[in-house]
Amino acid sequence: MVLFTSGCLGFGRMGPNRELKFALEKYWRGDIDAATLIAVANQVEELSWDMQNDAGIDKITVGDFCLYDNVLQWAEWLGIIPSRFGSMQPGMDRMFAMARGVDGAPALSKNCMTLAMLLSFETLSLIMTVMVFITGMKKWVTSNYHYMVPEVDESLSALSPDFSSYFEAIQRGICRLGDKAVPVVIGPVSMVRFCNFKLAAATDVQRFALLEQFLPVYTELLSKLAATGVKEIQIHEPVLVFAETSLSPLFAQAFPAILKSIGNTSINMVSFFEDVGEENYKWLVGLKEAKTISLDFTRGDSLPLIKKLGFPQDKTLGAGLIDGRSVWKVDPAVVNPILAEISKIGCDIRIQPSSSLQFVPWSLSCEPELLEHTAGPVLAFSKQKLSEVVALCREANGESSLLLKDAATAWTKYRAALSADQKISRSIASLTEANFARAESYSARRPKQLKGMPLLPTTSIGSFPQTKEIRSLRNQFKCNKITKQEYEAAIDQQIAYMIGIQEGIGLDILVHGEPERTDMVEFFAQQMDGMLFSSQRLGAVLWKPLRPSSHFLERHFSSQRNDGSRIPSCSTSDEKAYNSHILFFISQKGPVTILNWSFPRVDISRKEQAMQIGLALREEIADLEAAGCKVIQVDEPALREAMPLRPAQKDEYLQWTVDSFRLATAGAKSETQIHTHMCYCEFADCMHAIDRMDTDVNSIENARSDNATLVAFRDIGYDKGLGPGTYDIHSPVVPPVSFIEDKLRSFLECMDTKSLVVNPDCGLKTRDWPETIAALKNMVTATEEIRSQLTTNQEQ
Repeated sequence: MVLFTSGCLGFGRMGPNRELKFALEKYWRGDIDAATLIAVANQVEELSWDMQNDAGIDKITVGDFCLYDNVLQWAEWLGIIPSRFGSMQPGMDRMFAMARGVDGAPALSKNCMTLAMLLSFETLSLIMTVMVFITGMKKWVTSNYHYMVPEVDESLSALSPDFSSYFEAIQRGICRLGDKAVPVVIGPVSMVRFCNFKLAAATDVQRFALLEQFLPVYTELLSKLAATGVKEIQIHEPVLVFAETSLSPLFAQAFPAILKSIGNTSINMVSFFEDVGEENYKWLVGLKEAKTISLDFTRGDSLPLIKKLGFPQDKTLGAGLIDGRSVWKVDPAVVNPILAEISKIGCDIRIQPSSSLQFVPWSLSCEPELLEHTAGPVLAFSKQKLSEVVALCREANGESSLLLKDAATAWTKYRAALSADQKISRSIASLTEANFARAESYSARRPKQLKGMPLLPTTSIGSFPQTKEIRSLRNQFKCNKITKQEYEAAIDQQIAYMIGIQEGIGLDILVHGEPERTDMVEFFAQQMDGMLFSSQRLGAVLWKPLRPSSHFLERHFSSQRNDGSRIPSCSTSDEKAYNSHILFFISQKGPVTILNWSFPRVDISRKEQAMQIGLALREEIADLEAAGCKVIQVDEPALREAMPLRPAQKDEYLQWTVDSFRLATAGAKSETQIHTHMCYCEFADCMHAIDRMDTDVNSIENARSDNATLVAFRDIGYDKGLGPGTYDIHSPVVPPVSFIEDKLRSFLECMDTKSLVVNPDCGLKTRDWPETIAALKNMVTATEEIRSQLTTNQEQ
């Protein structure tokens, strides 16, 4: 007879009221000491344990709580420490130093810069403000979370692991949970795969060499865990879902070698976010030492794999049936057929979330007002998902579940409430090829844009410093201390101030500075009817067909213009200052980024939702044009992050994502210059899709890539405008004029002079005004020098 039990693969770390977030910020500012920070972290962790225990979860993870992200934490524990941090004492502060940098020691370096797995968009501004150097991050599989990239240099001749704090957490968990406590270990193959190797040798060779160093460390670690008396150990190997054959020898090298001293302790091999593919599945089910295999049944093809290849009856199947990356309530109509199929195997089944629950807000009880919303009855945050796991388990064991009956009723009512609203769906269905193409080709429209603009036009990427005054203003409005009219008038003054600074510096294309925006997506989503917001700040929720509910960008643009060209609040006595070179530039987020940085609906496809957002943004662009805007930026930094891991699915994804962007921008006049900005990812494997976006200018994060991205554009024959970042905005260091001149010269070795736009690496919201002004001045000065040299060369 099949035995159904319940389990969890991890829980959120911020706390019900974001206690850890605030404690981290205080610690980094020096307002609290390490003991206070650790006390807050322990309280949040123990609260999550109690919540899972009270819900009736049978297996609860311990040892997976961290203060930044799991990969960075494991790099610290394992002793993967670059030489520049070698003199620091092991522990929390060294880990933070690797993430954020300290004087004389840059942070772990890669080509990405964005949020750590632990942190929300709201936390970003404080983190960036105190950073000394750019951090190295990469996307966590296919999510919009990130992990710090461990760095292996010549100093790592021998590991110096220190798991003392890890075992302290394990012991606390055992004392609180007893036999329910399940330690989590990030597997050796994933850790090797996540590393960035600095030596010149082949990466595969270095991976094998590092894994050889890992084997005795992991063997001893697992032996010590088994000695604590725990009944099970979860080994998380997220790279099992990667379609990389080069990892197979690494798995064979590590397993079962590291499991030889675990005694009777059960091993649970865990993967998530995709199916593991046929070869890895065959290897997993053949690994005798693995008593439980946990698979994701909310994404990928885990069920077809089981149907095709079978599953051993002497193992337990960890069935990830509750979506760990979605805020939507379990739908019995979707889950029950899957559960019925896997029940036919005859093995024991552990019902659990598909991944850690860190990717969804803590609890709906923190925001009771959400329950009054139309979508409220079909929402489920982390706490509610625990109840769903237990309810599914009990019903599978023959008990009746009122929760699942109520869920089915709620979904029926929700779908009925939305069924009458088919206008947007009809609009999408009626789209033709013409809706996805600009009226003229790039070569035909480019001469019509920004006439009179100098060679190498200078601009910025949208945002300027989010000062204390701006944050205070926003908080006053949120707390109803000032009226909407007072708030908007004050925001207009901030925009005018930012425009005045740009004119004084001498930029050619001005940006409005984005003072009204809290983060990169929330502002735009708030202007759309059909999006719901959580105060726990993990993303907006798309809940019904999307349409713009206001035109906030157009209002700000119009309020700063007079006669379509002059900005009166920045006027000077010299009217010639307002010729065609002074152009105002509004940026907004693209449909794919808004979609991927939100919680999408599960009752319709992500493609459909991207098209809905594209239509809404198309209206906004038309309004901006009507107000006289000649340059509009539509950012798509998230285009790459959700690209499927399987090649067969990749092309389909890139087709509809690029189509949604083109839908948003194709209605623009030929005279309107459409920019996009792309960052946070490595784009080498989707360059042709980026070319198909058909933007007039693409500004790309580039300052720390040694022009690698720029070379990739050149290699595909990219012939449109390009704005590679001239300096790293994530560092407070002001780049000297000579540095930017050298950058511009290197750009011109890769691209045509007429295609180059000069800009920083990214938006400047996280910087202070003095360094912002100084850096932009140097950028303008360097550009003027290069222009002069080009003119001289042409004359000669």
